[in-house]
Amino acid sequence: MKALYIPLLVLAGLLSFALWTGFYVQQRTTEWQEMLSLADELAQKEQWEEAEDQIQRSYANWNQSQTFFHTIMEHEELDEAESLFATAFAACDERDVPDFHAALAALLSKFSLLSETQQISIKNIL
Repeated sequence: MKALYIPLLVLAGLLSFALWTGFYVQQRTTEWQEMLSLADELAQKEQWEEAEDQIQRSYANWNQSQTFFHTIMEHEELDEAESLFATAFAACDERDVPDFHAALAALLSKFSLLSETQQISIKNIL
């Protein structure tokens, strides 16, 4: 019976880490989505300086999580998000509302997918 304690503790630790990771990723992506939605609203109102500040804050916040995210996620997914940020920055610089909105929509969708991949669900297990 004592021989089962260590494997059960390891399994409990891994399960706890997986649950925490899913929660952490969901919390962070929700935060970024809120920031980008605000940037989109500001751009719709032609408040480009504020929109640019908001997307800059979102990107800085995104960069703070990159070391951890690169250890738990596929790099291609994270690289795609980086590319979408670059597209959003370019559209913001050009003051192009439709392109900016489209770039932010793609980025919001990417964040939803990143969060979904870290959730414990039958779809992710199988």
